[in-house]
Amino acid sequence: MDYNEMILEELIQIRKLLTVLSHEKRPELEKKIKKEFLTTESRQKMYDLFDGTKSLKEISEETDTTSEAVRIFASSLEKAGFLDYILIGKSRNPKKLL
Repeated sequence: MDYNEMILEELIQIRKLLTVLSHEKRPELEKKIKKEFLTTESRQKMYDLFDGTKSLKEISEETDTTSEAVRIFASSLEKAGFLDYILIGKSRNPKKLL
């Protein structure tokens, strides 16, 4: 087994452990997201669309919200650790982590 394969195997093990640990906390984290971030119907719609396939602009168009409002909401979720971005071409698409 070469060095890269060893690193990959270690990362796979870490991912498995994190998955197990996250199952315990998931319901608690989902409640926190709902209570602190999904305070309006518009935010709920945006959150549902944060699946990594749509840009902020596309989400703003689908939710009839300004791009700035979507960006601010996505930024607040990212700072809290509940959202990340996926680079697709030149677009950074928001993807919820839970």
